[in-house]
Amino acid sequence: MKKLINFIQFQAIWFLCILGAAHGYEWQAILLSSLILVWAWFVSEDRQHDQQLVMIAIAIGIVADTSLIWLGVMSFKSEFWISFTPIWMPFTWAALAMTIQSSMSWLLGRLKIAAVLGAISGPFAYWAGTRMGAGTFNDFSTAMVALSFIWLLVTPFLFYCSQRLKESHVKL
Repeated sequence: MKKLINFIQFQAIWFLCILGAAHGYEWQAILLSSLILVWAWFVSEDRQHDQQLVMIAIAIGIVADTSLIWLGVMSFKSEFWISFTPIWMPFTWAALAMTIQSSMSWLLGRLKIAAVLGAISGPFAYWAGTRMGAGTFNDFSTAMVALSFIWLLVTPFLFYCSQRLKESHVKL
């Protein structure tokens, strides 16, 4: 049941952020997403791990998404700035990180499968977000190739980081 709730939390944050950006409700989406993330962290079985993994995921997300903007691959809809990752995107990255030890834990230790699934699902999530109005691809094919490459690397890396964090916590 915890894994199902975790999956629903991730989906709720993703939809809140995408629809909030698409319809001009970024701050409301951020507020609700923050509440969901705080609750997810509060009920987490390993808060220290999740906090560190969230920070790693947010850092990766800011670099990846800002790079996509600077390279002209895509743009995001935002009321606040357009040269950097929008203020709502780190919340989707944080929500993703919170799934690693829960609803996506079946991928732990399966980095090749995580890479393949990331290369497929990552671009699909961005494409769905653009279709819902939260951004645009400047060239669909280029965007899908770039996103596939990014997520081919990022997904297993997050699982690797998660495992390393777990190991370091055990040693302490």
